[in-house]
Amino acid sequence: MELEFIGQGIEPGIGDTTGDVLLESFKKPGFTSFRAFVAFVSVSGITNLLDELNEFRKSGGKVKLFVGVDLHSTSKEALELLMDEGIETDIVYSPNNVIYHPKVYAFEGPDYSRVLVGSSNLTARGLFQSMEATVCVTVEKNKDREGDAFIQEVYDHYNKIIDGKHTSAKELSPELLDVLVANKVVLPEGENRAKQNKINKEYSKVPSGSNHELLKAFGKVKLSRPPKGYKKVIEKNEVEVGASEKVSINTEEIEIQTNSMWIETRKMTGGSMNQLDLSKKGKLKGVQIDGSISFFDVDPEDPNDTVNIDLELGGKNYKENPVQFRDGKKDNKNWRILLKGITDKGHKLTTISRNNLGYEGGFVNKILLFTRLQGNKYKLEILDKSDIEILKEHSTTWGFMGNETTGRAYGFT
Repeated sequence: MELEFIGQGIEPGIGDTTGDVLLESFKKPGFTSFRAFVAFVSVSGITNLLDELNEFRKSGGKVKLFVGVDLHSTSKEALELLMDEGIETDIVYSPNNVIYHPKVYAFEGPDYSRVLVGSSNLTARGLFQSMEATVCVTVEKNKDREGDAFIQEVYDHYNKIIDGKHTSAKELSPELLDVLVANKVVLPEGENRAKQNKINKEYSKVPSGSNHELLKAFGKVKLSRPPKGYKKVIEKNEVEVGASEKVSINTEEIEIQTNSMWIETRKMTGGSMNQLDLSKKGKLKGVQIDGSISFFDVDPEDPNDTVNIDLELGGKNYKENPVQFRDGKKDNKNWRILLKGITDKGHKLTTISRNNLGYEGGFVNKILLFTRLQGNKYKLEILDKSDIEILKEHSTTWGFMGNETTGRAYGFT
């Protein structure tokens, strides 16, 4: 019996993650079946395993997942992806609030068994980024009595679910998903994000002064990049704003992480070309989705609600950028961000946004990527509009503001 402790996240980039061991196991010739018993599943978790999992299936490997839907942590989009890929899945759920919460991954073959038991859900963060702990047990069959007994205990525990005899386990189908969505057990990712924003606004909003105190008390842990994470090198551009000053408007490297939103700018408005319109709702192929305003901690139904956000761009922290409702004349009523923040040293975000010496404003005809850092602080990246297709590809939800032909695109990751 081989025992391996997999600790991840405390020192990112050092040692294997749970996801790494799963990917290696799919490629191991001796395994012919894979079962996962997991509480939460995300699109990012599936896509980071999908290539290797599909190769495993093509070579004759059998795959079945037993997925939980408690606490709104498994999204509608993740379950749709499992069905689209033809991955056999059972939903495990109890209407009387008995939570299904395991993280167990089991491989079987003629000669070897392997079981991973730990804290990693089938999400990109759980498998590759968060501070998690997993024990991997590999047993050579019929040569290790203690190991065989351990594997048998795992299967004895889950056999009623595996055999379809437990009332809490039902095969995932479009009809079952409709029931789960209609009863708010499973939410679309956009709706769940809006719910979390509302909770954050009511209970967890951290004042900027507290942010500073927390950052003094705790150091940040750098996130590792999942194998199928998006990483793209962008050419650095500069806007000359005076004889002695140049302002960088693009970072050299863009990496999309979870809890981000991107939005196509096209022509910005305002005298300094610094007003970015947001939307309450969006559409894709006739289906309504949450608008871009849902990413920020405001109530889209309350025009009096407002929030000031800090934006970290190019190593500078631009404070006090209002997200607010504009109540203009006739149809000119909408949510927007005023990109007008100023750093403690007096650097203005409008230096980048306004037209300068023949250059159009730094936000015009670009894509802005917002990533939540903490509380009301966000990282802002400026991407070229040519990156829009790869952004769509790596989004869990995306759509258009207004008309699907002429409206501006936006998406959530």
